[in-house]
Order: sequence, then structure tokens, then C-alpha cells
Amino acid sequence: MNKSSIRRGLTLLGTLIFAVGLAFMIIEEFTPYQTMSIILLVVGIVIILISNFYREKRSRD
Repeated sequence: MNKSSIRRGLTLLGTLIFAVGLAFMIIEEFTPYQTMSIILLVVGIVIILISNFYREKRSRD
């Protein structure tokens, strides 16, 4: 696996985790899961930030 596919996968995973956390926060029926939604939001953002370390260097040509 090259860095580009790892980065793409991490970005997708982080976005999905963030979306689930946001959905738990928005839907009022899931109020007992407020702490879990905040944790999912933070984990999603951290995974997206980690994916930036897998950026390939650009050539100067």
C-alpha cells in the first residue's frame, strides 16, 4: 500500500466516525450518548489530522 491509499482510507474513516458522532449529538433520542458523541467527534478529527502525515512529497519539476 502506498501513502496515498493509506491517507485516503484514514480520511474516509475519520470522516465516517465524525459523522456518527455528529449524528448522535443532533438526534435528541440519543441524549444518554452525549459523552460518546463528543468522544467520536474528537477521535474523527484526530484521525483526519493523522492522515495529513501520510501526504506524499511533491517533486519540484
